[in-house]
Amino acid sequence: MSLILWGLGLAVVATMATPPAKAASVPQAPAGPPLAPPSGWDDALPLPTAADVQGFDLLTNWGATPESLRPLFALVEIKSRIAGAARFLALAARRESAFVLTAHNKSSGERTASANAYSNNKAKRPPLVYGAAAAAWGSGGLFGLLGPYFLWTGIQELGGAAPLLGSPPEIMFLPRVAAFAGAVYMQRILANYRVDDVADIKVGWASPSLLGNGRGGATYKKVRARFLEDSAKLGIKLNAPPTLPPKLSAAAWPGVAAVFEGVVGTPPRLA
Repeated sequence: MSLILWGLGLAVVATMATPPAKAASVPQAPAGPPLAPPSGWDDALPLPTAADVQGFDLLTNWGATPESLRPLFALVEIKSRIAGAARFLALAARRESAFVLTAHNKSSGERTASANAYSNNKAKRPPLVYGAAAAAWGSGGLFGLLGPYFLWTGIQELGGAAPLLGSPPEIMFLPRVAAFAGAVYMQRILANYRVDDVADIKVGWASPSLLGNGRGGATYKKVRARFLEDSAKLGIKLNAPPTLPPKLSAAAWPGVAAVFEGVVGTPPRLA
């Protein structure tokens, strides 16, 4: 997903006086999206709140992450048992969607990518009820995932019982479902590739091949540099245990089904 940022400049003209030293700016958390999920769905839970993640630190090392999304990312960390997942997912969402729940990249390039993802994999993966729609979708949601891959989330563990095979691609606009998919994608990277640090997870997010033959190349370095910039701009410190350890581990992963149950609950259905 492409990310567009807006800034506001303010010019001050001084004559004789020397301007005072400017204090370091602290990222301010916006209010964030509303707690209600997009309309038109049955059994779609609202965003979790602090009451759903009691005991989890929702203040330290979040930078400008919207306060209304922090409990969602915290819930993923709790249910996935991946320490540091919450802050990493905040960084990923900032890059991929600017925290817009209904972000949708329908550019010709993204639609070509989703069409290729479907055509190249439909014969060897479980069928998608909304396969044609997923192929034409492009990418979207909090984490900018391609339509077909989003709906195939969890097939490596559950095969034809994966929870999103019968859903339309619009389900990625539901924040809990998007967070579930993000958790599984992160776990797959951690479990199947050499990941030297947190920045490497984002490299794998861009393309797992960059953690193999592409490691050390120009694109690998570019994605890592961009991630470090995102960390500084959002205000989330890396290598800051216990909030964000230098390396993340999926060794305690409880399984796709357990994470779906813990984050999403009853599978949402179109009303």
